[in-house]
Amino acid sequence: MDQRCEQCGANNNLSRAGARFCSPKCRVYWHRSTKRLPSRMTSIPCWVRADGKRPIRCDGRAASSTDPSTWASFDAVRRSSAGDGMGVMLGGGLGCYDLDHVSDADLRDFVAGVVEPVVFIERSMSGNGFHVFIEAPEERGWKRGNVERYTRERFIRVTGDSVLI
Repeated sequence: MDQRCEQCGANNNLSRAGARFCSPKCRVYWHRSTKRLPSRMTSIPCWVRADGKRPIRCDGRAASSTDPSTWASFDAVRRSSAGDGMGVMLGGGLGCYDLDHVSDADLRDFVAGVVEPVVFIERSMSGNGFHVFIEAPEERGWKRGNVERYTRERFIRVTGDSVLI
């Protein structure tokens, strides 16, 4: 069975059917990192599995960023083995700045200027960007240079790789 490890993304033959990680190290790291997600994010049923950058339901069918009936609780998504990761749908007061190709120093400078309450900061899937989750009212998204801001109808793939600044 050919699957990707949920933690490192390695395309390995996982040890058994239904396995989610390529090694005990990846399993432990994933569980530790996702436990750090704040309850502000994990307590709302706006979670989905991910297949690459595409949101999917826990059963593998397509999910929609505009249809809450396709979303699930954080616990249900963690228990599911569909796809190769998980993500959150933005809205209902949860927003995100998506920063691409920035250093840790650039992140610190950026966050110092954020006026909304910051909920959580994580390293993105690429490893050279960040997601800054915020509390914000729903409004139209925007992109300026290497920064995007969304507060509704958007899927963000979550790594759980928290960043302290």
